[in-house]
Amino acid sequence: MIAEETLFPWPDADPIEAFIAPERIVRVDHVLRRRLVSLTAVFEDIIDPHNVAACVRTCEGFGLHDVHEINPRHGPHLSAGIAKSAQQWVDVHLHQTTEGAIAALKAQGFQIWVSDLQAEQTLDELPVEGNVAIVVGNALNGISETMRAAADRRYILPMYGMVQSFNLSVALAMSLQGVVARRRAQLAHQGRLGDMSMDRMWRTRQRWLEFGVRNAPTVRKQLAAQTKRD
Repeated sequence: MIAEETLFPWPDADPIEAFIAPERIVRVDHVLRRRLVSLTAVFEDIIDPHNVAACVRTCEGFGLHDVHEINPRHGPHLSAGIAKSAQQWVDVHLHQTTEGAIAALKAQGFQIWVSDLQAEQTLDELPVEGNVAIVVGNALNGISETMRAAADRRYILPMYGMVQSFNLSVALAMSLQGVVARRRAQLAHQGRLGDMSMDRMWRTRQRWLEFGVRNAPTVRKQLAAQTKRD
């Protein structure tokens, strides 16, 4: 596996690699090649920062690269302790309004999927086609009526207990598990591991590698200046 990952044809050499352990570089490349950008999650008006952080951690663990947060009343918040630093490995997109988030997602070709106790289909019955955004709302009120009205698909997470709700990160994980598996199966059929563009992978790789280097921006500038002199 190491040979396969090491030989991945990046568009250029990154001189900062000289300061990073080879095993870490291999790990970064391994994860990046499997990143998914055709699937995303949306957190609408979630009050508890621990819930936001737990959801981000869930998304990162499934290999999603983008998450969207709508939180006009409480402001953006991520708990590094709960997220286990997962937020540094994903791109968080902030929206001031639900309407703005919907417009942005639709402009990028995303279908909006929401869970609904009144829905007649489970996730397994929905076709995973194109870009999909799965929305979770706050624990008290769920998603807004605006978001519900904009939904392209509604699905039910079957529950058999007296309490008719799951923890937000649990519900998100249950939603993502099957959708991610089917998207990865589609990509595998095409001979692909992920669906992030090469250009974005390269830019993300440069940022991720800097996490392992003290004063990375300064080091990169010095390396660039040295390359020009040579």
